[in-house]
Amino acid sequence: MKKSVLCLLLISVITMSSIFAQEKQDDLTNKVLIEKEYTHAQVAAVGFVPYFGSMLLNSSQLFLPQDLMMHYISLESILLNIPAAIVNPSYTLKGSAISTASWATGLFLNKYPELYGNPSISMVFMNSGFKTNMWLEYKGYEKARSMAKDGIYNKYEDLNFMDAFTAPFNPNVLSKKSVWIPIAAYSAVLVGFNCLSGFDNSVFKTGESYLGNYKIPIALGTAAVLALSCFNFTMTGIGEEALFRGTGYEEMKVSFGIVPAKIIDAVVFPAVHIPQQVVADYDWSSILFTTAVQSGTTFLLQWIYDKGGLKDSIAVHAWIDIISYTLSYLFTSGLQGNNFSLNINFSTKL
Repeated sequence: MKKSVLCLLLISVITMSSIFAQEKQDDLTNKVLIEKEYTHAQVAAVGFVPYFGSMLLNSSQLFLPQDLMMHYISLESILLNIPAAIVNPSYTLKGSAISTASWATGLFLNKYPELYGNPSISMVFMNSGFKTNMWLEYKGYEKARSMAKDGIYNKYEDLNFMDAFTAPFNPNVLSKKSVWIPIAAYSAVLVGFNCLSGFDNSVFKTGESYLGNYKIPIALGTAAVLALSCFNFTMTGIGEEALFRGTGYEEMKVSFGIVPAKIIDAVVFPAVHIPQQVVADYDWSSILFTTAVQSGTTFLLQWIYDKGGLKDSIAVHAWIDIISYTLSYLFTSGLQGNNFSLNINFSTKL
């Protein structure tokens, strides 16, 4: 059964790749057929509905029953695809089928953990479904923007899914100073923060590592955490950067100006994560600190996006999360019963 679950994850990746691989051909066809017809207000609506709607979606976690929360969020996430489906129906419907299948798989595995044991990968499926919907919303905005009347928008980056998915591992992206320097700086800060928190529960002090109550070789545990983190947080980087920088921030620069766009995005992006922290029982001092850090990170990601485009901000976002989660494993999994598992939490690091 464990092998079948891993195969299912692989199949989902291949299916997503094969369907989204049609983007380039579809885009070429659409460029021939597109007539300039959308007003600025119509394009803005396609971008702003999912962007600001994400705040409402995440806030619903505060009021929904815990056992039904993920079901409602999956439905709400699909509903935010409606503007994209109006503009780009074929692509959005195919992508929504993938995200729904990913959600359904994650919900099933979460309900029946005895089928695949501990640690689980249910949240990897659910996070992938959520972030796929964010990507679809970005592609809807991209399509609407390409159909806007002349003179409203400047040239806009045309990014396909495979280029976005490989961005964190693309040497041409990682070699840029505006990419590798922020990643290195954040890594140093994260290492320092974990060191200040102490080594008592770390694998370095105990010489052992556990996933919950399961003892596992340090090298194997680190490799497993890193592998799943690479997939999970690449999807996080794609979805969140596509929606928040490539859609909301990009449209606000046109609608409100560059300074208001930066400020609003630096408020909205951290605010979206606050309900997750409340549900996770963070104290308010931790929430305020995390929000401040996320706000500062948002300004950094905006700068990276403005300088190098969406691929660059995806790469930085993904690697910050990957490194943060892997360090968390190394510094907290040295003792048995640590509640750490490969079940990567729905609340993303950024």
